[in-house]
Amino acid sequence: MSSPLDQSEIDALMAAIQDGRVATDPAAEEGAPVVPYDLTSQDRIIRGQMPTLDSINERIASTFGSNLAGRTRLDMRVASAPSTLMKFADVGAMFAPPTSVWIMTLGANHGLGVLLLDGALGRSLLSAALGDRRSKTDNSADARSDLTNVERGVLKHLMGMFATAMASAWHDILPMRPEVLRFESDPRMAMVAPPSDLAILCSYDVSGPASGRLQVAIPYATVEPVKKLLTSPPRQGSNVDERFCAALARDLEEVEVEMRVEMGKTSMNLSHLLELKVGDLLVLDCNETSPLPVYVQGRKKLTGSPRVSNGSLAVELVHGLAEAQKAARAGSRAVSH
Repeated sequence: MSSPLDQSEIDALMAAIQDGRVATDPAAEEGAPVVPYDLTSQDRIIRGQMPTLDSINERIASTFGSNLAGRTRLDMRVASAPSTLMKFADVGAMFAPPTSVWIMTLGANHGLGVLLLDGALGRSLLSAALGDRRSKTDNSADARSDLTNVERGVLKHLMGMFATAMASAWHDILPMRPEVLRFESDPRMAMVAPPSDLAILCSYDVSGPASGRLQVAIPYATVEPVKKLLTSPPRQGSNVDERFCAALARDLEEVEVEMRVEMGKTSMNLSHLLELKVGDLLVLDCNETSPLPVYVQGRKKLTGSPRVSNGSLAVELVHGLAEAQKAARAGSRAVSH
């Protein structure tokens, strides 16, 4: 391997070492701090490294918050929190009661995920969904940690709303089909992957009459094929608001435009123009059968022919706007070739 230094630079470096201008004693660096680093550790914060993932989590929080407020009739808001890359062994440490653990499928070939719902938040959401509009978060210890079948069914429905929001937000990046499968009371049965496997833990903070945190652990292997898309800036045009587009189209249809028809053209000297008087005839460069150009906002867009309709002068369109655009595109392709 060739040296990045030329011979003169090497000679100067050796001379500086011999003169004592460059320290070579290892003891000179004893004061530098030593930072231990585990090469086998894969734990790291990924916020800021995957901006598209942050955008997806924000859309999930917005959609789920709106649906949750509509279902419970309470003013609740959901905000996304930083995502963390960690091992499933560390995720399993969060399965302890009173946290409720839900197993969900991410769709065919995407594996399983885990939903973690704070115990106090789950009780508050359950009370609100069952009609208690005075629901408040209870931070005290839960006297009853088990759930009845009815309560599990109600909470499963609420978690299903989260899965729907998740599917909608991930659709453009990864077509997952999340679906809540079951409530898992035994933490040992909630390990959907080996403890050494990595998971992306996405957190969502619920605030309002009911407050707490909802977290979802997604296997890193599921999103690894689209990692490049997650690390790139989010595409602004990926989301289309159909209602906004429809409203914009209606407004555009009401815009007034100037439309005029050119009956013909002629040219003359300025002296002849000054001599014109009432009754003089001007000979145009076209006849009564020639197509007339129709201008929209000063641009030629249509062609027509002169007619008389109910005693008034009129122009019958011969070629519409769609035909003119098609001919223009065909002409541009011919020029490019």
